[in-house]
Amino acid sequence: MRAKLLPSEEQAVSEGGNVDRERLLSARMASQLLSAPASTVQEAAGHLLATQSQDFIAGRYTLAQRVHPMPPREQVNQLFNEGLLVRSWTMRGTLHICLPQDAQWLVQTSKERTLRSMAARHRELQIDPEVIEKSAAIIQSHLSAVGRSSRPELFDQLEQQGIGTRNQRGVHLLLALVQQGLICLGPIPQTAKLTAQDFVLVEQWISEHHVPDNPIQELLSRYLGSHGPATLRDAAWYAGQTLTVIRKAAADIEPELISVDTDERGEDLYVVQGSAAHQVSESSAKIDLPTRLLGPFDEYYLSWADRSLVADPSMQNRITPGKNGMFNAFWLECGRASSLWDANVAPTDSLGAALHQRYMDFRNAN
Repeated sequence: MRAKLLPSEEQAVSEGGNVDRERLLSARMASQLLSAPASTVQEAAGHLLATQSQDFIAGRYTLAQRVHPMPPREQVNQLFNEGLLVRSWTMRGTLHICLPQDAQWLVQTSKERTLRSMAARHRELQIDPEVIEKSAAIIQSHLSAVGRSSRPELFDQLEQQGIGTRNQRGVHLLLALVQQGLICLGPIPQTAKLTAQDFVLVEQWISEHHVPDNPIQELLSRYLGSHGPATLRDAAWYAGQTLTVIRKAAADIEPELISVDTDERGEDLYVVQGSAAHQVSESSAKIDLPTRLLGPFDEYYLSWADRSLVADPSMQNRITPGKNGMFNAFWLECGRASSLWDANVAPTDSLGAALHQRYMDFRNAN
């Protein structure tokens, strides 16, 4: 059964600030397309900018449930096969789903900090510029000939040329080639069960690239447009950038940012002027906080530095037990995480049962 929020928890949500906390939650659900879904998966992907997808099924579900009517997994898969969605290590050294035209500029914007964070590990694995250059030549030659390949196939190509791939060396080499703009993850092979996806050459697979005039400014604007209300500290965490860099970008786009409240630190919670979150924040209409079942790594919880608006400390510990990088699925009620999802326990109410079955159908699809 799903646990209801305790009265004390509901009170904590609604205390403080200029805007009622329930309205902040409603604004965030609206900006996240959880109360007003998109009409297509591509629209949802473009709006969210980059959807966490270290867990590939979870990433696809995150997008699918933000669309009405919600598409089956096979339909989402087809978008990858047609080159209308890609997956790449865009920010924080983590895999995200995005529109193909957004992949390269996101990778390039975070490239310097990503490579710096991997430098020590590269030294341990004896990965230097010469090895990366040789690997790039091998992979480019192979993919130019065959079009697409699985990770084991690429590792085999490297091993045949004397480049070791064991002990995560191969993964780090491929990630380095992503940072060079050479490859990304595209089509899903027919034999794939749950997570397999083939690598492709960016120059062959992506025909159109968006090139922002100022990448950091666009990243911040689109983050706040899809994740607001949020602080600049939240945006810096999401983008994998320093707070100083994000604050400068915010100053440059100040006219389009609206502060609707402050968090416990006293930092402004921003929305983009005219966005869904802005409209909800200023509205006096009845608050809309529909029940949702959110999968692992869902954007509504993951993509903020401070997650206290959505979950109390105890619930946060349950969603991310052991601080090992895993994010569990959970029920969202009244805009807040109320309990973890259990695959073996279907709710007895009709809405909960329907959401539970919808999630199970998506996860278990062939």
